[in-house]
Amino acid sequence: MLARSQTFVVMGKEKVVAIMRNIEEHQQRVERHSQIDSNGETVDEVLNVNPSYLECHGCKESIKDRYFLRAIEKYWHEDCLSCDLCQCRLGEVDCHMYSKLGRKLCKRDYLRLFAPSGVCSACNRAIPAYELVMTTSSECRYHLECFKCSQCDKHFCVGDKYFLVGSKIMCEDH
Repeated sequence: MLARSQTFVVMGKEKVVAIMRNIEEHQQRVERHSQIDSNGETVDEVLNVNPSYLECHGCKESIKDRYFLRAIEKYWHEDCLSCDLCQCRLGEVDCHMYSKLGRKLCKRDYLRLFAPSGVCSACNRAIPAYELVMTTSSECRYHLECFKCSQCDKHFCVGDKYFLVGSKIMCEDH
């Protein structure tokens, strides 16, 4: 059996780490590297908890699944660790978890709430922090759909030349 692990992003002072483990491998490690606590019970050196006492912070049920998560110093079933806003699963491979102000957030919701956003130089509408943008050498920012010639509405492809007159974009033909 292979153990899976995923380390999530650390943001600012908020340390967020989630580790998925293969419980069978974990049980073998417990047997090899265990201590006895003051009550005479086995305690895992890595988790510092009796493995039979693992409780999911989300549903409060005992964790008996093959894989489980550890995030924000708590244990979770894979299905129980989700974004507090959109409910997407945070235990998925390549999913990043952020924690701020006591909330568990996916990358999109974290950026929407806490990342700086800007204003499009062409349409003057807000550019959400999670949206892809075009930025020129003069630090003008544009929605992708707004990055086009202001005269003929031609959209640019990678490698196309454009000219910037103030904040207006012009193609080679204009």
